[in-house]
Amino acid sequence: MKNLKFSYDVSTIGGYSDQVGGLLLSKALIGGTTAANTNVRTGIKGTQALNLLDSTPVFQDGACSLQPSGVTQFTQHNITTATKTLFEDLCPQTLFDTYQSMLMKAGQTQEEVPFEAMILDLKKKQIEQYVENLVWTATTAGGEAFNGFSFLISKNTGNTFASAIASSSGTSFTTAAYGTSGNPITEIDNMINSLDDNALSREDLVCFMNYSNFRKYVQALTKANFFTNYINSTDITSNMSAVHPNTNVKIIPTIGLNGSNQIVLGPSEYMLFGVDQMSDESLRAWYSIDFQSVRFRSIFNVGVTIATFGTTKYFVTNGLS
Repeated sequence: MKNLKFSYDVSTIGGYSDQVGGLLLSKALIGGTTAANTNVRTGIKGTQALNLLDSTPVFQDGACSLQPSGVTQFTQHNITTATKTLFEDLCPQTLFDTYQSMLMKAGQTQEEVPFEAMILDLKKKQIEQYVENLVWTATTAGGEAFNGFSFLISKNTGNTFASAIASSSGTSFTTAAYGTSGNPITEIDNMINSLDDNALSREDLVCFMNYSNFRKYVQALTKANFFTNYINSTDITSNMSAVHPNTNVKIIPTIGLNGSNQIVLGPSEYMLFGVDQMSDESLRAWYSIDFQSVRFRSIFNVGVTIATFGTTKYFVTNGLS
């Protein structure tokens, strides 16, 4: 008599890892916050002059014979944009020997690749991150076509706007004790107090800092008063922001200042963000029959500048880098 085994012998087969099921998770990247909180100008292809209107009125006592007096001035600030391109080629045949071939249709001609929509979404977020960094960190000395906000709102040598920038001579956020140097609330108060009175009367004051300092700032607010929700959103991928207590100053984090302790404050209307078309950064994907591949391409331009009026201190920096 023989005992026959009616079961599978899998001792020589390696374990199976399900690489198809579930979602292919793309890396989460923080989108741009600067464009949403500055003055976006469209229709700029290369360098364009922005006309700024100012006036010095002279008021006189009423009389029959008066001499005209006062000055209305038009000044110009050039805004220069840099053109950038993202171009990528994906060959479907390189996937034939991988698990992704199970997600492809039959036949050697493949006019799309797996997870194409997710790839496009990831690329879009990466473009947003690139632009957000560029508009803050770009310098002509570093080879870019324009200087970013970090340089423009500074007392750096070579900055033509330096005379219109106030400095609070601030310190890094180091303590939660209010009223003490290094406390985030105290440091923002000092920056606000360094502005010109004309700037203080504006309703569009914005303060940019990196995400680490923003977290410390919100923590300082929380320690000062546990009963108030200071941020308008808990979703870090949205335009999370706070309003400085008892002021109209909006506090905004940006990845463009990540790695820097610089903080800047000024009117959003005077922070100019130039592009040709807002939709230019959108990615296009198509199948190229010539190369038998799926191609992605995005071409866009971007540049920034600030508007200043003489030496009036509409902007302030804490002077850190």
